Amino acid sequence: MKVYATVLLAIVASCCALAGAKTFSKCDLAKALANNGIAKASLPDWICLVQHESAFSTSATNKNKNGSKDYGIFQINNKFWCDSSYGANDCKMACSNLLNDDITDDIKCAKMIFKRHGFNAWYGWKDHCKGKTLPSVSACF
Repeated sequence: MKVYATVLLAIVASCCALAGAKTFSKCDLAKALANNGIAKASLPDWICLVQHESAFSTSATNKNKNGSKDYGIFQINNKFWCDSSYGANDCKMACSNLLNDDITDDIKCAKMIFKRHGFNAWYGWKDHCKGKTLPSVSACF
């Protein structure tokens, strides 16, 4: 009986963890970005970046070859930007905060990364968006 209770508890915990995840639509993300200070002219680049980094999912993670990990909708790396054993944490936040459906702090951190490195900080943007036709967001506003 204890084994069944433990398994049931694990299933419930997993479901609750996933409940905080959100997959944005292009327009919902464009509006959230604009409402958090991203210029409308650069929204197509941001949308393209997110599309190729996380497929618009706040729960996306990726383990890199160097052992670091990327978190959330912008795939923010724990080596420099959020708390981890690396110690940098330039965005002054827990990496787990990048996995919930409130992306306000994610946007703030992504803006800091952009200010320092531009879109070239993200391979998803460099490989799929730079110099390419970008998604239109005109129908979103």
